[in-house]
Amino acid sequence: MFIPYTIANPLTIARISRRLPYPGNVLARTGDPVEPAHIVAQATTPPDFRIVDVARELNAPVKKARAYLKVKPGDTIAEGDILASRGGLGAQTIRAPINGTVMGYGRGRLLLESESRPIRLNALIPGTVLEVWPDEGVLIETVGAYIQAAWGNGKEAYGVMRVMVRAPRNPLLPKHIDASAQGTVLVGGSHIDANALEHAVEMQVRGIIVGNVPASLIPQLNEVSFPVIATEGIGKGPMCRSMFDLLRSLNGREAAVSGRLNSRWDAMRPFIIVPMPTQASNPIDPEAPLIVGSTVRVLGGTHAGASGTVADIPKSLIQLETGARLPGVQVDFGGNDVAFVPFANLERLL
Repeated sequence: MFIPYTIANPLTIARISRRLPYPGNVLARTGDPVEPAHIVAQATTPPDFRIVDVARELNAPVKKARAYLKVKPGDTIAEGDILASRGGLGAQTIRAPINGTVMGYGRGRLLLESESRPIRLNALIPGTVLEVWPDEGVLIETVGAYIQAAWGNGKEAYGVMRVMVRAPRNPLLPKHIDASAQGTVLVGGSHIDANALEHAVEMQVRGIIVGNVPASLIPQLNEVSFPVIATEGIGKGPMCRSMFDLLRSLNGREAAVSGRLNSRWDAMRPFIIVPMPTQASNPIDPEAPLIVGSTVRVLGGTHAGASGTVADIPKSLIQLETGARLPGVQVDFGGNDVAFVPFANLERLL
């Protein structure tokens, strides 16, 4: 039986793909050693066009809209520049939504072309280039702690990680974020709220890792310049104990933090990697069988969100309070708390 898994490993071989969002030039070669800031590939954004309906936005007849234009074809524009204006005091004004060039005008509408910009893809992690994909990117191998998360805001960073709370149930609050947080990746427990996020922006933190993020906060999280990662997902519950303990054991180390969910090339999960100066490790094997002693996390039911170790794997079906008979395992959560968990509510922590 296949059981879904999440990686939360203190020392393993991690292989991370670094791919351009558009075809470009790969600068690294197989076998190259890389550091987080090394540029491994680069590209240029393709043209993007915008249509601005001047006549409609100024509530003017199509034949008369041209008279209100402040730009002409061929003009270079910056975001916020005035494209057209009608009236004197309290005039109706249309501003440029992008940096770029005015390509043309017709039927009361402006055609704008966005300014191309360079994309420079860094390695993000220290390691060795294991494979090169021409025009696309590279696969980098490193050794260290590797944690997969459930949600991220798409941003990435590399910096010193600081655990700011004492327990996985504690939220990251404004009082935890002082001037010493500048340039660091902060680790909270259960979640972060709007006030703490605003304080983190003011203190110029490098990144944030928490258990959950409230759904109402996602629009603001997507706007900040640094990565925000939730190990559990959307909500306000505590961070998984085993993940929190692992992060706390790595307090003060440099970490690569990626909030990317997926790309057009492949499926991605947000992750945290803390490089280690050692080669004594093995790659993770998702196909390894579930055995007594395996670490698991509960996805639903009474112990939802809790992690523990497999204490026993019954060969027969176990009858639940609902009357259903299901396959599963006995999980030891510590403190003499042992409970049966069906496979359907179980996730392996590798």
